[in-house]
Amino acid sequence: MKQGCGFAACSRMGALGLICLLAACGGGGNSASTPQEAVAQLEAGGELPKLERESTLGGIDANANGVRDDIEAHIERKYTEPAQRAAAMQTARAFQQMLLVDKSDAGAMEQSVVSTARAVDCLFDTFAGTEGAELSRQLEAMTTNTKDRLRAYLQFNKAASGSVSTSYKGRGCD
Repeated sequence: MKQGCGFAACSRMGALGLICLLAACGGGGNSASTPQEAVAQLEAGGELPKLERESTLGGIDANANGVRDDIEAHIERKYTEPAQRAAAMQTARAFQQMLLVDKSDAGAMEQSVVSTARAVDCLFDTFAGTEGAELSRQLEAMTTNTKDRLRAYLQFNKAASGSVSTSYKGRGCD
């Protein structure tokens, strides 16, 4: 079994990373006066993917494949190797499901925890070194890019706190 942080601990690190990203965008000679303006400048310059900020948790998923269209477009642009693209899409789909799952349904929660563990294992198996961990953090931040989405993600982690899942080493990829 892989050792690592639980969902609750990872969510705190992910939320902290998201806050640090926004705070870091305001400094370093950037002419933007607010974090939102800094993010907009980075998006316009192509340094960050342009993310939709709809008021819905699910956002826009026109092809109904379980991945928001903006995140899917980013993955398609950045990852041309089929196994890497598939692993990134599987992880993005699992993170998206974490926002949407009925937190009061124990069976649905368990299924979401397992699919997320499988997706992250797939990501780590597909990408070399720390690249899988970095991509996981990026996808997590992209998925939770609004206050409501971050809140739903933290609620998922709270509901999943104390759950146990096994590693799917070598079997995580769909």
